[in-house]
Amino acid sequence: MRSDFAGTTAQYYAEFRRDLPADQADRLVAAVGLRAGDIALDLGCGTGQLAVPLAEHCAAVVAIDPEPDMLAGLRARHAERVVCVLGDDRDLPVLAVPFAAPVGLVTIGNALHWMDERSTLRTAASLLRPGGAVAVVTQGPPLWLGPAAWQRTVREALESLYGPVTGNCRTDSSALEERRAMATELGLATEVLTWTASYPVTVDWVIGHLGSALGADKLTRVEELRLLLEPLRGEAMVEEVTTSVLVVRARG
Repeated sequence: MRSDFAGTTAQYYAEFRRDLPADQADRLVAAVGLRAGDIALDLGCGTGQLAVPLAEHCAAVVAIDPEPDMLAGLRARHAERVVCVLGDDRDLPVLAVPFAAPVGLVTIGNALHWMDERSTLRTAASLLRPGGAVAVVTQGPPLWLGPAAWQRTVREALESLYGPVTGNCRTDSSALEERRAMATELGLATEVLTWTASYPVTVDWVIGHLGSALGADKLTRVEELRLLLEPLRGEAMVEEVTTSVLVVRARG
């Protein structure tokens, strides 16, 4: 798992990446059967977009990320029952040692594409108590690939500065099916949960959100990006987001 989210990028991430909405967190907890006495592992936790809303539903969330600045952003939230650990998918085998409580859930939010996907699914599933689940959470399409007219303007602005922008962070249906097939090949049971939400956004929020996805080399042009998006200021802009959750469990 690469660490490309240091410094200013991490600051943008903390401010402009949304937490999983409370109602969706409630549905996820119910669907996977997370218990109050369980530990949850959040792999590639960022600044806590899954860890924080899930923490109130279990004994503790062990939030794991390879970028110290991301973990600093999470610690700054002072969330109860969230423990930060510097690490990545390669450290999962070490976490096979017994915890003080059973591992009822492993979550991976918008981050599995940075990892060895097959190995991560296999190892994460091996850490679970009987009946526990791995939840791969994706939210898409990425803002710059959305269908609205204002999103096309954003895409054009990005392409004028950085060239073609086609990456979708594997939030598309084909990636979901590939992962589902991969889990099946590993002998794991799967199901898919899907929810939608609408979010009014502003030009300043859009720029901040884009900043959270840009590396340090690209952030040098963020003021140029701001100027290109200035014509959108004052427009009514709404982002439609689909949350898809691939739930993976051991069979039996």
